Amino acid sequence: MVFLIKVYADWCGHCRNMTQDWHRLIKELKQKYSCKKSGCVLTIANIQAVNLEPSDPVLQNLKYIPKDIHGVPMITYINKGVRSLEYSDERSYPKMLKWVVSHPEFTLVKRTNTKSVLGGITKKAKTKFKEFHRDTLRRFHKEMRRQHKRSVRSRMATPVATAAQAPAYLRQS
Repeated sequence: MVFLIKVYADWCGHCRNMTQDWHRLIKELKQKYSCKKSGCVLTIANIQAVNLEPSDPVLQNLKYIPKDIHGVPMITYINKGVRSLEYSDERSYPKMLKWVVSHPEFTLVKRTNTKSVLGGITKKAKTKFKEFHRDTLRRFHKEMRRQHKRSVRSRMATPVATAAQAPAYLRQS
């Protein structure tokens, strides 16, 4: 399991300031990103520390969280129980998102938009719909070509003016 963890404290001003950006990041990751590797689950956690000491009751009860936390807010990536990465840049939404998405250890990919008109129907119905749609398009284009040919044939030829029919100012004498 892969963890993206934010350790924070209520008394920390920086933690309070980044709350909106953190929630926006969480929402974006949950809605638009998934793990590349099969069986990978990205778990995002907010952990409220009490006193940041090794004897902190909250941190003591968590199995895979490192106990050597020296400051908050701390954003870290934990893979297989080992702290792999720690975020140290500006705590703003675009920078945090770029860090999470671009780092190869996270192995996240943007989900494709799978919701479509055909999203809620069965495979058999999808196949029939596509065949029907394909046939309808073929008939439509065939009819358009036929009408175009008919209109080209029925057009009058462009009249050519003879010297006698040309206006006086255009005639050469």
